Amino acid sequence: MLECSQDNLRAFNQLFDRYFEPLYKFSLNYVKNMEAAEELTMDMMHNIWRKRNTIEIQGEVKHYLFGAMKNVLFNYIKKKQMATVTIDELPEMTQLSSETVSQEIAFKELEKLYHQKLEQLSPQRQKIFRLSREEQMTYPQIAENMNLSINTIKTQMLMSLKFLRENMREHVDMTLVLFLYLFF
Repeated sequence: MLECSQDNLRAFNQLFDRYFEPLYKFSLNYVKNMEAAEELTMDMMHNIWRKRNTIEIQGEVKHYLFGAMKNVLFNYIKKKQMATVTIDELPEMTQLSSETVSQEIAFKELEKLYHQKLEQLSPQRQKIFRLSREEQMTYPQIAENMNLSINTIKTQMLMSLKFLRENMREHVDMTLVLFLYLFF
């Protein structure tokens, strides 16, 4: 980890290669969704790289990484529990609500914002993101389709998700509903 804090990308890649799979499996035990587990693990690893200059590890790197992953999972599960509307309830919710029209307008505005932000991604990232989320292709399928490595696909997805999350953060309540509607 010391080498990572000195901006050694090769050392980080080795750290990533060594711990990604065990962290992913650890996540999968809790979230029971392969894509969510992979995204959470990718996000955590990205945050490790982003904060590499400020992280101080006492003890083994493995313990630090699993502790960080546990915190990510805790936050994810906590947020998920707070979202009480399921995708199955969306049609009923819009039919029964007295605010149906305003909700529909807000949803359409958010969907428009989502597509605008998606258009701000580079053409390659857009294509990778759309293949993954809209065509439900796996990372290996996308890698083969685009003649890129799986790590490139993972990195591009990580950056796309980070960009969308940061740029749609202020609309978090409606964004959750939109993502549930579009991707599940």
